[in-house]
Amino acid sequence: MPILSKFVYTWPPGATPIQFHNWIATLTQTEQDEFSLAEKRQKQFRQEVIDQGNLQVINDGYVWKDQAALAVNKPQDPTWAIYWGRWINETGVQFTIESVKTE
Repeated sequence: MPILSKFVYTWPPGATPIQFHNWIATLTQTEQDEFSLAEKRQKQFRQEVIDQGNLQVINDGYVWKDQAALAVNKPQDPTWAIYWGRWINETGVQFTIESVKTE
């Protein structure tokens, strides 16, 4: 049975939300270049899982083929993860994933 993993972003009170890619654009050119390479690798990891038939991308999350596919998940580029973590820490946004079985 497919599993919907919805991405939920909760901003601290009074914070001005800034989307991840808009935040990346505020970094130095060197950091942006490093992130760009990492993002290409990250997207390739995701594409491999899509090509295996285990994942679909939707507007606000993912649809996994089943619980086993969700459990395996997908690889994550470590450099991409560093920038993701910085964005989370510097903006104060809380990122959660709500997973539910679909029919």
